[in-house]
Amino acid sequence: MRQALISTAALGAHLSTLAGSEQALDLRGDAYGLGAAQVAPIARDAGFRYARYSPGRGHSNALAPAPDDMPLVSEWFLSDQHTIVTFRAEVVALKHVPAGTTVSYGYEYATGEDTTLALISAGFADGVPRTGSPGARIRVGDTTYPIAGRIAMDQCVIDAPGLECAVGEPAIIWGDDPTVSQWALWSARPEGALLSHLSPRVVRTWI
Repeated sequence: MRQALISTAALGAHLSTLAGSEQALDLRGDAYGLGAAQVAPIARDAGFRYARYSPGRGHSNALAPAPDDMPLVSEWFLSDQHTIVTFRAEVVALKHVPAGTTVSYGYEYATGEDTTLALISAGFADGVPRTGSPGARIRVGDTTYPIAGRIAMDQCVIDAPGLECAVGEPAIIWGDDPTVSQWALWSARPEGALLSHLSPRVVRTWI
């Protein structure tokens, strides 16, 4: 499972605080990969009338193309009050290992204690930025755990001492905790770039 859950209610509530008659919503890059066809009607209902689109990509009849000189509302996908996008994968394997076990390419990471390693079903080909490790964390259950070693193409590993879960348990890469803004800091990439680089195989699901 690789999924981006997008909250219609959260997005609508947040956009209603941003709407202005003389501002256009920045929907370039097909609404940062979330889908202009889905975002534009929500923005219209929230009070927007215009949007800026990328040429030939992601247009919607719900919002008119903005005049060139109209101010843009960018980073509309970020909110302190609402979780708009949750990027999640799942635990696909668990392994109990002793202290000193090396993990991932180059064996640059070694466990500091007896621990559980959890294999997560998303990697840099899905949009998990390689620059997030070391430092980035992923949540399983109520606890966030550090990524262990390098992020691979299709998967990554977390060092999760004491983790007790079943294979198939959701793994939250970003959402309410950790947030996409935390990942922006960990990976040294802006939030918009993180959203835009979610792979097509990450299923966008509107809820």
